[in-house]
Amino acid sequence: MSQPICRSLASFCAACLLTVIAPPAQAQSPPGPVIVLAPEQENPSAATSTVAVPPPNTAAAPAAPASTLDEEVPIQSPIVLSDQPPAAVKKSGILALPRQSQIDVALDPRTNKLRGAAVGGYGEAVVNAPFGPGAGPAIADLRRTILYFGFNFTDRIRFFSEIEFEHALTTSGKQGEVAVEQALLDFMIVRWLNLRAGMSLVPLSLVNLYHEPSTFNGVERPDADLFIIPSTWKQLVAGLFGAVGPLRYQVYVTPGLRAEDFRADVGIRLGVQDNLVRTRDWGLTGRVDYAPLLGLNLGLGGFFTHAGQGDPNLGNVPVGVVALDVKFSRWGLSLRGQASYIHIGDTDRLNYALSLARPQQGPVARQLAGGYVELGYDVLRPFKLHTGFQLVAFGRYERSDTQLDVPQTGLLLSRQPGNDRSVWTLGLTFRPIFEIAVKLDYQHRHTEVAGSATNQINAGIAYQF
Repeated sequence: MSQPICRSLASFCAACLLTVIAPPAQAQSPPGPVIVLAPEQENPSAATSTVAVPPPNTAAAPAAPASTLDEEVPIQSPIVLSDQPPAAVKKSGILALPRQSQIDVALDPRTNKLRGAAVGGYGEAVVNAPFGPGAGPAIADLRRTILYFGFNFTDRIRFFSEIEFEHALTTSGKQGEVAVEQALLDFMIVRWLNLRAGMSLVPLSLVNLYHEPSTFNGVERPDADLFIIPSTWKQLVAGLFGAVGPLRYQVYVTPGLRAEDFRADVGIRLGVQDNLVRTRDWGLTGRVDYAPLLGLNLGLGGFFTHAGQGDPNLGNVPVGVVALDVKFSRWGLSLRGQASYIHIGDTDRLNYALSLARPQQGPVARQLAGGYVELGYDVLRPFKLHTGFQLVAFGRYERSDTQLDVPQTGLLLSRQPGNDRSVWTLGLTFRPIFEIAVKLDYQHRHTEVAGSATNQINAGIAYQF
């Protein structure tokens, strides 16, 4: 490579680095009231607190008009939110932390004014009550409590994390869990090119990306987001994200899966590496979102890796995951849909190895698929109430099969019964404000096995702040 080209590349890299590290000049601050989380202090010894900082003297410049979006909606994408009741927290000295699990938050221009630390969170409590012949007892559970912790070092360098507590208690012999769900750094350069590194969500499916229980209908997540896309699916990642017009993208390098933990009944779910990760095989994941008009979002995500992790008994085990999703929410009408597909290679060799060491796990299928379609309507909308309440009546049909295509081998392996699942859900979601959802629904489940049908009433309350 010639010296002029090397000097040019070096200059370009230095310019990008300075763009990320150097905070913007004060003169670029927007006029009007500025809300910050913990303002920068001229005196390093001064204590910081969550306050509203009065704007500098900007008499020469007219104040920008406050937008309806700024006042009524937390910092999230209007394309994702669309029809929603007003938020409880508006512009004031207390500001809910904008969540960073999807790129449209990081790219929201309103985040440019935020500095310092903040805390937020979400959670849910549920009751599952099966009924009918042979039904077990109802189960009440504080299913999850999550706390956000974030810090905006500058306008261009931001940290975000989620700490998750499951099932209220974690001790020896209990099923509770404490886990880091996200811990990532964003380096903002320009709208179309930014950097992200740390523990983040794999950019697949609506529920995996927007997994706060108050943001989706139904107490339970769709089976396609449990058995096909193993939400909440988190991984260590490093890569790029950005937006050009209505198009948003993410692309990351991440550790691969572990094929030795694949199972016939839950697919790749137990093969996700989120602790003490083996990194002989790396993966590539990405997503493209297209929002041509308000309330409509089309998403396509993928994950591609080898999952053998250097075990010569397993082979390479190439894995490809593709998920297509759509969301539309306008005029009180809501529509959600998703189709997910997984292809696993070298399954003959993998199943042979599992039949010797872990026969109860197989046979692992060559193809897995699942999806759902959901339709809802805000039944309060025709009454044009001034309360902002929302009551969504919805119906959802879903189907998933973790053994769609089982390879026929000399081992005489056959599919396990009960892995072709169908679910009908009918329910209501009441939102008095954006941050709260009260849910009630009925579910009818069955598989391809005769007499496998079950019925269940679910109730829950979810929040975020």
